[in-house]
This record gives sequence, structure tokens and C-alpha cells, in this order.
Amino acid sequence: MDLRQLKCFVAVAEELHFGKAAERMGLAPPALSRQVRALEEELGASLLARTTRSVNLTRAGLLLLDEAKAILARADHAARHVREAASSTSKVLRIGAIDGASASFLPQILTEFRQRYPGSHIQFTEAMTAPQLQMLDAGKLDLCLVRPPRRQVDCAFEILRVEMPLVVMPETHPLARGDAVTMRDLVGEPFIVPSRRVRPYAYDLVMTYFDSVGTVPNVVQEVTEKPAMFAAVAAGIGLALAPDWTAAMSWPGVTTRRLKGLLLDPPPDGALVGVAWRPHQRLAARDAFLSLLRERVSLTSDDRAITFRHLPRVRRRARRAATAG
Repeated sequence: MDLRQLKCFVAVAEELHFGKAAERMGLAPPALSRQVRALEEELGASLLARTTRSVNLTRAGLLLLDEAKAILARADHAARHVREAASSTSKVLRIGAIDGASASFLPQILTEFRQRYPGSHIQFTEAMTAPQLQMLDAGKLDLCLVRPPRRQVDCAFEILRVEMPLVVMPETHPLARGDAVTMRDLVGEPFIVPSRRVRPYAYDLVMTYFDSVGTVPNVVQEVTEKPAMFAAVAAGIGLALAPDWTAAMSWPGVTTRRLKGLLLDPPPDGALVGVAWRPHQRLAARDAFLSLLRERVSLTSDDRAITFRHLPRVRRRARRAATAG
């Protein structure tokens, strides 16, 4: 009985569906089924009652489920503490970041950090918020630059940056004649939106902007990555909303315009970039990197003086630190 088998069994027991459990585990359904059957054969007991339409736990499966969860929790706890003990004496700082950080302020911060601490070594991972928080919780990252956590997590979080929206459009579009556009100008326009499944923060953000003028976008295509979005805009498929850091992206036939008269306060989670870390872990390099972030990252990249009055109280420290730079 190994941990892989137990994880597969717990996934099926919680989902009661082999397809959903396989997706959760990142396995093909036949491979997941083999893991569960191997566990049943080793234990000499049927854990799941399978039919063509349903999956249910047997009495033996119900008994094993609580034990398996406890075993996996203890294994995760042990692995985390070992990793933390190793990282506390290591000169390697493991940093994760979403694209909104790695494509905007992070390169400058990394450069300055290495200049200040020439003996330091950085391991960098780019991923979306959810997998980064999982890696942080498992002790595989020391610090991550993410959107606000959507579920309860054992970490601290501070806001660093509020991203301002840009409208991405073909250079030949009538709205490109002006310096700025309003949300009402976009009502009815064919629109390209982020994938709801892959990029839920970005998708919800677009919906929130349209909801602010009492409407929904005329969605013609969903995309996952920014290059695909720019390519679709260049092809004349539709317009899109994107964070301010994408202004640095050059794409033939595509231009951007800022949104005029729009300031959502408080800003939606999809517009926020912050830093998450485990405060109970003592790590000098991580704390030095945190200090540099607070010192150098400004709340917005907008030249105008912008004040958000309704940032959550628990994040006010981050707001003060960000605006101080």
C-alpha cells in the first residue's frame, strides 16, 4: 500500500466519479482504476461498488477513507517540515509568480535582489494562483506572487499591485481613433474573454467590468494565453480587456487604449497581485525579498494619482507598503 494508491482512492471516494477523480489526479481513467484495483487486491477487500452509472463506497471503503486521509495528512506534514528544514539552511530562494508579476515588476526586483545579495540563488516557477498556493502549502515554494486566495490557506497575503484595465483592439477599429474609451463604448462589440475554466480570475474580472455598466460581453471566443488573445484581436475576431502590463507587448495590427472613467473600488480580486508566504517559517532570504517588494512595487503603474478607499482592512499594511515606494 503506497501513497499514490491512497491518493487515487481518496480522489475517487470524494468525487464518486472515476472521470472527475482522474482529472483531479492528472491521470487517465484506466491508470487511476488500476491504482485502485491494486490497492483492493493488496488489502483483500472491495473498496468501491461500481456500476455503469454510479460509484459508491463499500463498508471497507468507508473505513479506509478516514484512515487514508489521516495517513496522507501526516505524510504531507512530514514532507513539509523536512523541506522547510532544508530550505532554512539553503541559499536557494524558491519563488513562484503569475504572468502579471513575471511580465511587469518582477524582473526589476530579481535584478536588484541579486545585486544586493550576490551570494543568493533563485529558483523561479511561473504558474497560476491555485497550483502556486498548493506548492507553497506543501513547502515547495518559499514565496509566491499570486491573486488573493479564494479558499482558506495557511499563509499570509499582502496586496502589492492593482492592475488597471486596457482595451485591446485592431489598429483600424473606430475606437482606436481616440486616446481612451469607456465601458459603454464596448457594449455589443464582439469580445474575446479568458477561459473561464483555466483563468477564472481573469474571466470574472471581465464580467465584473461589464456588470459595472449593467450588461454582459458579446463573447465570440475564449482564450487561455495572452498571445492567443492578441492573435485573435489582430485577426479581427473581436476586442479584449487586458491588464496594463500587456501594453509592453508588441503585436502587428494591434493597439491598446486605457478605459476612461472606470475605477472599481474595491478592485476585484482578478485585478490584484499580491505576495503570499508562510510566516511561521523562518527564512532570511525570503524576508529580505519581501522587504524589497514592499519597498519597490508601487500600487499602480498609472501616472495619475489613484486612491482606493475600500481595500480590505486586513490588506491595508500592503497598501501602505506599496504606495511608499
